[in-house]
Amino acid sequence: MDNILMASEIDFYIDTMKPTNLDEIGTKPFLDWHQRLQKINQQAVIEASSLKEEYVKEVLVSMQKVNVLVHEAVLISVWKTKILPLLLCLNPQPENTFLAYTILFHEAVSVALIELTMFHPSTPESLGDIAADLLSYAYDSVAQLLVIDHNDDLPHEKAETELRRQQDDLAFGIGIRCLSILRYIAEHSDRLTYGIIDRLLNVHDVPVLLIEVLLHHPWHQNGLLYKNNQWIKWDGEGLPQCEAQIWLALHQVLLNPNCGPHYAITDSRKSQLMKLLPIISPVLLDQLSPLIDLKYWLCQLSVSSQPAAPPKPILLETILEIKNKILAQGERKWKKIAKQQLPIVFCTDQKTLMEIAQGLTEAYNLDLIEKLDDDKARTCEKCGNSAIQRCSKCKSVWYCGKQCQVDDWSKHKVHCIEATT
Repeated sequence: MDNILMASEIDFYIDTMKPTNLDEIGTKPFLDWHQRLQKINQQAVIEASSLKEEYVKEVLVSMQKVNVLVHEAVLISVWKTKILPLLLCLNPQPENTFLAYTILFHEAVSVALIELTMFHPSTPESLGDIAADLLSYAYDSVAQLLVIDHNDDLPHEKAETELRRQQDDLAFGIGIRCLSILRYIAEHSDRLTYGIIDRLLNVHDVPVLLIEVLLHHPWHQNGLLYKNNQWIKWDGEGLPQCEAQIWLALHQVLLNPNCGPHYAITDSRKSQLMKLLPIISPVLLDQLSPLIDLKYWLCQLSVSSQPAAPPKPILLETILEIKNKILAQGERKWKKIAKQQLPIVFCTDQKTLMEIAQGLTEAYNLDLIEKLDDDKARTCEKCGNSAIQRCSKCKSVWYCGKQCQVDDWSKHKVHCIEATT
């Protein structure tokens, strides 16, 4: 499959990545940066889908640029809650919204690359205290899944209505990706500080949130299933990947020795955890064998009578460095920034809009992306069930979970060693 970027271009684009300031959003430098980021993202998707060497991921991690991606995601999330409502108050019926949508899409592209790199074990460690910003952002994004409903676009809908629907659609996709991010944070908890783990378990109480999302199952709506960033007809069979990510995240948070001992099982938490037992069915266990351990742990918890004592407070709390800095930039200036950005975001000059559209069209290489077979079914090499994890060494064999990968290692190791030497 053809590449979008050469290795030298990838190196240059990633090396020159830098955080955007709040007042730069929508300007030409921002749009140029967005176009480069989109090309990086498309190249990363191609590498992952065609089982090539994931060069983009390696460079992002080695150059320690994931923190820039986290900054961009948090920045746009602040912009859409603080600035966008003011823009729509100043101009309730904009003539066009494609530039506003591009700004919102910048967040989605950043999150897609974060999800990709978080599979790399060294990424959480390289983030340092920035992991607290990523955790808080992912938590808020996943919580949005509980309130967002899927709505089809309507003919002749107003520009404001269209923009809000597009915003919800992007927020839903971001929330689904953040399920994977939460799982990876828990999975790599041995590389995180205790302050981050405390945020994961006690400040945000991620297990309770994941249980609520699991019971709400927002990826099933009106007979449709959300898969590969689109809604498709669902036959009611098979385990959706986003649901599998929640189960694996819960398994990591509750049973991982770096997390479990720090999660005090109070009466309220126990009542929430017990909601999982009735839905861990034999069919689910067949598809995700690691859940056998989780079910056993829950059964033991169900017969225990003494709840654990509340966790001890930590002396040093990790602050949200990125979010606090962005909020400080806009403090007492939100209306001023909105007025400055109004003629940019809701631009009416046709020549300027055509130039912007031409640049964005170049960045969005739709012909090449259509060649990607996103719907290709991946099955576990060991048991044949739906697979969601790939061998991190050879990147050519898929498994439904860690246990199947371990059981298949005696058979797979010869091929794996040959492919990586």
